[in-house]
Amino acid sequence: MILPFVRELLADLEHSTSFEQARRHLALARGRRRVSGLTSTARAFFLPLFARAANVPVVIVVADNKAADTLQVALRAGCELTGAIAPERVLKLPAHDVLPFENLSPHPEVQEQRAATLWKMATGAASIVIAPVEAAAMKFFAAEYYANLARTLRRGEEIDIDALITHLTSVGYTANDIVEMPGQFTRRGGILDVYSPEADRPVRVEFFGDEVDSIRKFDPESQRSSTPLDEAVLLPLTETPITERLLAAVHARLIGARLDSADDPELLAEAVAATGVSVFPGWEFFSTVAGAEKSLLDLFPRSALFVEEPAMIRNQLDRRWNKVEQRHDRSGIGSLIAPHDIYMRPELLQAQIASHPGLDIDQLGAVDVLEEDVTLGEIEIASRPTLRFHGSIPALIEQVRTLMQQETRMLLVAPNQGEVERLASLLREYEMPYRLGSRIQHAGSETIYDESSYLAGDLRTPILVRSQLANGVSLPDANLVIFGANDFSDEADVTARPAPKKSKTAAFVSDFAILRLAIMSST
Repeated sequence: MILPFVRELLADLEHSTSFEQARRHLALARGRRRVSGLTSTARAFFLPLFARAANVPVVIVVADNKAADTLQVALRAGCELTGAIAPERVLKLPAHDVLPFENLSPHPEVQEQRAATLWKMATGAASIVIAPVEAAAMKFFAAEYYANLARTLRRGEEIDIDALITHLTSVGYTANDIVEMPGQFTRRGGILDVYSPEADRPVRVEFFGDEVDSIRKFDPESQRSSTPLDEAVLLPLTETPITERLLAAVHARLIGARLDSADDPELLAEAVAATGVSVFPGWEFFSTVAGAEKSLLDLFPRSALFVEEPAMIRNQLDRRWNKVEQRHDRSGIGSLIAPHDIYMRPELLQAQIASHPGLDIDQLGAVDVLEEDVTLGEIEIASRPTLRFHGSIPALIEQVRTLMQQETRMLLVAPNQGEVERLASLLREYEMPYRLGSRIQHAGSETIYDESSYLAGDLRTPILVRSQLANGVSLPDANLVIFGANDFSDEADVTARPAPKKSKTAAFVSDFAILRLAIMSST
C-alpha cells in the first residue's frame, strides 16, 4: 500500500501552469489540444491525472497491442502511486490477433479479454480504456448488447437456471464433469458450479427451487466450499454470443440475403433452417452485419479521447486498412461482406477523432510547421529520462547524493518487496538516509524494515516504494526524480513476471554478495 505522503508529493504535478492549461481544456470538453514533452514514464503519472480532471471515461488510442500492454502496466502503476484512479479501472481492449477474411477465429484469450472489457465499459466499470487503433476502428453494437453479456447472481434472487445455462453456453462457457478451469460449469440437480474469468476461484451456487440459496467459493483441487458470497459476477468469454439470430444474420448475408431485425420469430426460424446455421472459423468478424453500427466512443454517454503519437496512429491505421482490403480481395467473397462492414473507413475514424474532445499526446510536439493541426495549441510539460546505472551501486549512490545536495526529491521504485528491502540494505550500508513509501507486509529485518525511515530528515530523503514502474523519469517542474527498476539493473523485468521467490538463506547470500561487491567497488 502506498503511504499518503507519497501521494502528497506527487500531487505537486497538478500545480504547474501546464497542467492547469490541460485541466481547463478537459473541463470545457471542447476541441483538442496537443500535449508535448511527456516521456513514456511521465505519461504513467499525467494521464491518470488528466483522466481525473476530465471527470469522464477516457479512451486512449495507441498503435498496437504491444503498446497497449506496456501502457496498461505503466498506467496502473501510476494510478497506484498517485491515487488518481483505481488501478483496476484501467482496462485494455486488445486488437484481434488475426485479420478478417483469413478463415481464422481470434485467440480465445483475446476474445475473453475483449468481452470483459466491453462489458465493463457498458456497465460503468471503466475509467480508462486503452485501445489499439485496429480495435478503435471496429464497428460495435449498442452498449446494452454488451451489458447483457455477463450475469450477476445474488443470494435471495430468483433465476431460471435453465436459461442461465443456455446463456453461459452462448457466451463461451463449456460444460464439464468437474470445474477446474475458468470458463467451465457443471450442474448437479440444484447445484451449479461455475468458474468465471478473472475470478480467483470458482463458485458453487445452490438453488432452492429458482431462488439462489447460497453462493460459496470452492477450491478447484479439493472441491471443498469455503468463503460465502452475497453475489457473483459471471463474465463472458466472447463478445459474440452464439445465438440463432446472430448466426442467421451472418449466414443470410453470406448467401446474399438480408435479415431485418424486425423479422418475427416464425420468419427467423425459417431463415435459420434455410441458411443451415453453424459456426465456422472467423465468423466472429462477420457478426457486425447483425446491426453493429456504433463506434467505440459510442459505448460511453460522454468521454474524452487521448491519442498517443497521432502521426504514428494515422500510419498504422492506413497500413491496417490496406492489409484488410488485400485479404478481402484474395478471399473472393466480393461485395457480400466488405471491409467497411467490419471497420470504420480511415477517413471516417480520423474525422471522429478530430471532432471528439480530448488530447493528442505527442512527445516531440509539432515538428512540421505545415501540419494542418498545428493550430491545436500546444501544452508543453517538461520531462526527460533518468540516468541508467547498469548495476553499478557506487554510481547510484553518487547520483543520489548529488540530487540530495541539489535538494531534489526522489522516488526509488522496485517491483516487489524483496527488491525494496535490498535497496534499503544498500542505502543503509552506505549510511544514506531513506524513507519507506509503501507499507511492508512481512518485515525482513526488525532493525531495518520495521522502521518507516532511516536517518530521514526532510523531503530530500530518497523514498523507497514498491511499484511496477519499469523506467524512471525526471520532472524538473515538480523538482522530482523517479528511478525505475530498469534504471538500477539491465536485468530487471517488471512487466513480464514478478521476481522469483528466494529462500531466506538464498536471499541472504545474494544480498551479502551484492553488498560485498559494492564495498569493494567503492574502495
